Amino acid sequence: MRFILLFIVTIITSINLCAYSYASAGKEPTLDAKEAIFKAINSDDFNSAKTIFLKYEKNYQYLNDEFNSSLFEGLKIAIEKKDKTNISKWLDISIASEIQRRLDGGLKNIKQFNISKVMLAKANKFYKILSSRLDEITNKNLNQAIKKCVKSIGNPGLFGVGAKPANIEEYKKNQEIAIKILKSL
Repeated sequence: MRFILLFIVTIITSINLCAYSYASAGKEPTLDAKEAIFKAINSDDFNSAKTIFLKYEKNYQYLNDEFNSSLFEGLKIAIEKKDKTNISKWLDISIASEIQRRLDGGLKNIKQFNISKVMLAKANKFYKILSSRLDEITNKNLNQAIKKCVKSIGNPGLFGVGAKPANIEEYKKNQEIAIKILKSL
């Protein structure tokens, strides 16, 4: 009996450790850059803002290439023109691109519940950062779409008890709604 109990505890512990290590891996360069650029432009230090942008250039280029083809140049030009309003807009778009990225990761990993769940938790984290900048209707619709994506990944249950299969079609439908909203910003 002790052997079986020890075996179960070992399995559960190793599963949780794998999920935790994936969830906590690395920093969030888009958030770090946004915070640093805002700090610089609020001090009217556009040279520092440009330096920070260049430091995170690869991250912005990736988001540009994968999720919003106007992001890189838009943010670069706004910084060069010292246009605080447009800098703020493009930083919000970078957050919107991160949400798209995490929703995409959630779908690609939908058969691996723990990874998909982490992707959607991060999408929700970025959504919360962006939500204060959205109008009430857009905010409500985006929040609902993300929540429905979370629900769509199902649940493996505990040792299969209470398991719900993933609903890929429902996920795709709500991901499309979220992306349409995010692209409209």
